[in-house]
Amino acid sequence: MKHHDPEHLRQFLETKVCPKGELFGVDLSKANLPKAVLYSSDLREAKLSKANLAKADLQEANLVGADLHGADLNGANLHQANLAQADLSGTLLFFADLHEANAPEAILKNADLTEVDLLHANLEGADLSGAKLSGAKLRGANLVGADLTDADLGEANLSEANLSEAALSGADLREADLSQAVLSQAKLVGANLHRIRLQGADLTDADLTDANLYGIDLREAITENTLFEKAKLCNTILPDGKVEYRDCKEDTAAE
Repeated sequence: MKHHDPEHLRQFLETKVCPKGELFGVDLSKANLPKAVLYSSDLREAKLSKANLAKADLQEANLVGADLHGADLNGANLHQANLAQADLSGTLLFFADLHEANAPEAILKNADLTEVDLLHANLEGADLSGAKLSGAKLRGANLVGADLTDADLGEANLSEANLSEAALSGADLREADLSQAVLSQAKLVGANLHRIRLQGADLTDADLTDANLYGIDLREAITENTLFEKAKLCNTILPDGKVEYRDCKEDTAAE
């Protein structure tokens, strides 16, 4: 069975610098490691829960199966890091760089990913329920089958992202950019889609039951078999070009 290299661990604890370190399964729970240098290190199955890794350099690190729940990774560099099946529930990640990170089936439940860079990241099957993703950069990200139930995605950039079969019920997507995104078979029941951009988006077989569609334009979206039952429509431009005010309140009907 593989273990961490004791010399690498000693070096790291003394200097907080250990690039390409062999730290498999190491226990650094609650450790204070801001600005640590661990790029390209082997941290598979490492125990890093509640550790302070703010602004740490973890680019290209292997964190498969690592426990990072409740850790502070604010401003950390995780560019191209491998976070497959890692536990990042409740983790602080705002302003972190996760550009091209590989995180299929990662647990990011209730994590703070405010304004995080997740461009072209792989989050297939990840649990992002209740996560804070407002202003996040998710252009071209793979979110197939991801759970984004009750997530905050306000003003997030999801253009060209693949959200096929994703769970977005109760999610807040106000003013998010979903142009050219794929949302086929996605569940958006009760989601807030107020003024989102959907140019070229694929909503085939998506479920928008009870969703808030105030102020959006569906003319350029693909809406084959899209379920709009009981969707809230106000100043909504339907696929046929008709403007629907059905659910406007008197003070918003003129908007």
